[in-house]
Amino acid sequence: MVVRLEKFENLEKKVTKLVEQFTHLKEEKEQIAGQLKKRGVEDRETKKRLEKLSRERYKIRSKLDALIDKLESIEHTG
Repeated sequence: MVVRLEKFENLEKKVTKLVEQFTHLKEEKEQIAGQLKKRGVEDRETKKRLEKLSRERYKIRSKLDALIDKLESIEHTG
């Protein structure tokens, strides 16, 4: 009877340890999921900023090209 009780106690310890590990892993998974979500938001924001800067760069380049063309036309007529 003592041997059976010891086996039961060992089993109980193992189950308790497994439950603790499961709980810890579940919390860790939730934390990582939160970090991934945050990074996803940051990535989208970064892409939006990049697109905005790209559009601004294109506008500036267009304006510079127009100014250069005007200067060149003055140069050729003068």
